Amino acid sequence: MPRSSATPALPRGLGAARDLRAEIRDAGITAAEAVLELALAFHHAALGEHHKVRAVIDRLHVLARTGDYAYYADIAHYMAALPLPEPSAARWITSEDDVRAAWRSLVQARQERLTAGN
Repeated sequence: MPRSSATPALPRGLGAARDLRAEIRDAGITAAEAVLELALAFHHAALGEHHKVRAVIDRLHVLARTGDYAYYADIAHYMAALPLPEPSAARWITSEDDVRAAWRSLVQARQERLTAGN
């Protein structure tokens, strides 16, 4: 379906993510910023860029200073197979190991697809 002229083109690349982050901050939509950071954590984890995942985790901690979205940093750790620096305050419906395995498996599936595409 063709896009209408009123629908803006979606930005591409990490530079676009930076621009989007700035727009979200200007709008004051913390939930959207947290989701963007989580998506970036997935992207960097799939590419094996652990130093970039750690930078995302730092931004997630800042966003979670009010107590909201604190579990997003845990999920970012799980996606990148990084240990939690301290026990999590998050309480999961299932075990923490199950949650870790589920998020890690999403990243591994993406890595497999990226490898198969090369």
